[in-house]
Amino acid sequence: MTEKLGSDPNFSGALARLPIRADLLDAEPYHWEEGLPEGRLRRFDMNLSPVPPAWYGRAVATLGRVPVHSYPDATYTGLKQAIGEHTGFDPECVVLTGGADEGAQLCALLALRPGDEAYVRRPFYSWYANVTRLAGAALVHEPSPRVRLWWSCVPHNPTGADAIEDDLAERDGLVVIDQAYVEFGGRDLAPLARERENTVILRTFSKAFALAGARIGYILAPPAIARRLDAIRPPASISSFSVALAAMALRGAGEMRARAAATVAERDRMAAALRAAGLAVAGSCANFLLVDVGEPAAEVSRRLLDQGLVVRTFADPLLPTHVRISPATIADDDLLLAALGAQVGPGTVAAEARTAAAGRRTAETDVCCRVALDGTGRAAVATGIGMLDHMLTALAAHSLIDVELGCTGDLWVDEHHTVEDVAIVLGQAVDAALGDRAGIARFGDARAPLDEALAHATVDLGGRGVSAVELRFTGERIGALPTSLVPHFFDTLARSGRIGIHVSGAGADDHHVLEAAFKALARALRAAVAVDPRRGGAIPSTKGSL
Repeated sequence: MTEKLGSDPNFSGALARLPIRADLLDAEPYHWEEGLPEGRLRRFDMNLSPVPPAWYGRAVATLGRVPVHSYPDATYTGLKQAIGEHTGFDPECVVLTGGADEGAQLCALLALRPGDEAYVRRPFYSWYANVTRLAGAALVHEPSPRVRLWWSCVPHNPTGADAIEDDLAERDGLVVIDQAYVEFGGRDLAPLARERENTVILRTFSKAFALAGARIGYILAPPAIARRLDAIRPPASISSFSVALAAMALRGAGEMRARAAATVAERDRMAAALRAAGLAVAGSCANFLLVDVGEPAAEVSRRLLDQGLVVRTFADPLLPTHVRISPATIADDDLLLAALGAQVGPGTVAAEARTAAAGRRTAETDVCCRVALDGTGRAAVATGIGMLDHMLTALAAHSLIDVELGCTGDLWVDEHHTVEDVAIVLGQAVDAALGDRAGIARFGDARAPLDEALAHATVDLGGRGVSAVELRFTGERIGALPTSLVPHFFDTLARSGRIGIHVSGAGADDHHVLEAAFKALARALRAAVAVDPRRGGAIPSTKGSL
């Protein structure tokens, strides 16, 4: 870790001669985990989504129409109205901020004077101390007559706990309730901003909406407070691009809720595994877990870091043996669980056997994929093409191959590059996971119906990439997926995965035909990748090699 400049007495003396407030001479930036080595790291310390929103790949076309040469509309009327509809608040009660962190800073600047105090119970999110200090006030952990601002975090960071009586108490002064994680659970306290004239709610698009890079959040406040918060916010401080992304996120709120539900399910799976391993895990309503590892957290963190796993540790003496972790991808989560001594569930893979990752970055797309052949069919897919996401999810579910795949492509051109490169990378990942293909069944054959449609797929994992596709479509598109790209997807998957794929199908409804085809292929793949115990690990070919 780099030595802090403030530890140099010569540097500190020079600072003292500058026009800097004495109480800020030793101020330090906010710190995440530090001293991290270079190379691929699996990060569980940031409380963020491991994947972008499913719609993000298509956002570039919209962002290209945002006028970059002009300031944003400083009233932000359209987005305030959209947030109002999402939360049930009048737009005049909405204040846009650069994430919830800037919202906290505005609240501190509005309410606190030099010599005042702000209250927060321990342990607490350290940014509250920073913004309290910037306002010239002191942070305390016991109520006193000098307290003019009351910090509260629900769900609580870092414990994940729901609201307690201390969070709900009526106070004199400004009450600031940070609900950055409320989409993952816990009590929605926004009604308090309607019922009480001194209570505001902080929200963010960084967590459940998966827009941390856009740095946008908002405050819900009584109108009189909202107007004054808006008055002290820097003019047009939220970029036009962030506003556009937030508006798209609100239109895709259903996708956000589905992703948040998946995060909660994975959080609970991890909590159960860690508790079964004998670790104390606090109950959580957020997208993270606070885990007591039973020994100095710094030592555990160093051991994990040696394996490329990053967890959050704390300087607070109340948490000397605690780490905080937020779910990442399923495969990465299993690696962390195993490193902490937990058993992963049936069908999950904590080792690298029969798992593989692949990636491809060009001027047209950026694709990453990880597969586990012996999985349970779990999928986390975001390509920007909803129908392709739906089909890949079905492929995972019915093949029992876990698939994690993300793609950001040039969808403002068309869908071709995205569909092609997704197939390339998925095929490469499957090929790598199969290894030398010794001991596998090799062949798979399956039929799958969907209502009136029927599809047939046959697979050969013999190492020759070839396809024969006969699917009868009547229209040019199925959702956002051009039907002309469906045979190309199967052919590209076959070539990059060194798989023989034969798929045929027909029906009255194109969606049904497509879905039946993917399900049939999934069932055929499931049979083909299965390990055949009678082969005893031999190569399934009379040639002796594939």
